[in-house]
Amino acid sequence: MPRETTDARLRSDARRNRRTVLDAAVALLAQRPQATMQEVADASGLGRTTVYRHFPRRQDLIDALFEEVLREAAETVQQALSAAGSARELLCELGPRIIAIGDRYRFLDANPELRERALTPTNDGANPLEAYLLAAQERGEIRADVPVGWILTTLRGLGVVAMVEVTAGRMSVEEAGRNLGETCASAFSPPG
Repeated sequence: MPRETTDARLRSDARRNRRTVLDAAVALLAQRPQATMQEVADASGLGRTTVYRHFPRRQDLIDALFEEVLREAAETVQQALSAAGSARELLCELGPRIIAIGDRYRFLDANPELRERALTPTNDGANPLEAYLLAAQERGEIRADVPVGWILTTLRGLGVVAMVEVTAGRMSVEEAGRNLGETCASAFSPPG
């Protein structure tokens, strides 16, 4: 077998193993946030050495899961943008989507440093939601007297607070998502 084919197969196996570990970790840590790396390995069906090859420390696994949250959030925003009619509809749609992701990865709350990372806006200049909201301001669909950066900060911050309410049992995931979307849509719709 040519070396290129072997290398490609190994890379494919490595990617599949990494995905298997991440999926097993999400399922296990959702039930038991303090589960050990050995328990993650057992849940994944892979050997401990394979798990440690991808994630040498538990914090490496947690960081990778946080990256999954960011990836899923970017995908869901893109999906919502693709389906959006008006800015109000978009904000109402984003609330439930954001809370669903927060619920799936709720176990990450055991790592408070991640909350700060989640609330910190990225400055990579390629935020499609920001671009959409700026255009919506120009169309008069959302308030022009509120900076888009503040709208995004509010959405992130209220999303975190909504997840606190879900975790405390004071709101269901559905209620929190609906309330988040409706609150942002109402707060940032133009007056009248």
